[in-house]
Amino acid sequence: MKKILLTTGLVVLLTAATAAPTMAISDSGSTPLPGTGAKVEVTAWQCNAYADKCSFRTSTKTKKGNAKYKVSKISNTATVKANGWQATLALSPSGTQVSESTRQVSWTNQNTWIADVSGIADPGGSLNTSITTCSDGGAFKSGVKAFASACAND
Repeated sequence: MKKILLTTGLVVLLTAATAAPTMAISDSGSTPLPGTGAKVEVTAWQCNAYADKCSFRTSTKTKKGNAKYKVSKISNTATVKANGWQATLALSPSGTQVSESTRQVSWTNQNTWIADVSGIADPGGSLNTSITTCSDGGAFKSGVKAFASACAND
């Protein structure tokens, strides 16, 4: 009987630990797309706590009210920076190296309402390294364009 209770207790403990929501740090911003009634919305997310690597995600969306709003071209650039003394950064996907501690990954879509970028950041080189994830997005339709930015940091 003790073995059954111990096993049941372990299963409940493991279930509770794995079911707990993962905390993230996020930021968002928006700007109107002139003459359309739509908005360009950007969001930046990154993990809150990590031992080695940290996931990130950035997004640019165009919406009119709560509805998806299709544009000619929509783009998103994720800029991920490792913070700390002599910080370094590896990124997957690797993206473009801006400096030893900063990388950028961009994505552009046409004739749709969304452009997303996601990946894994691997900061290093410093005892107290943290990361900052920024999302820069733009949308274009009928000669009109708008840009918005957001940055999440721990």
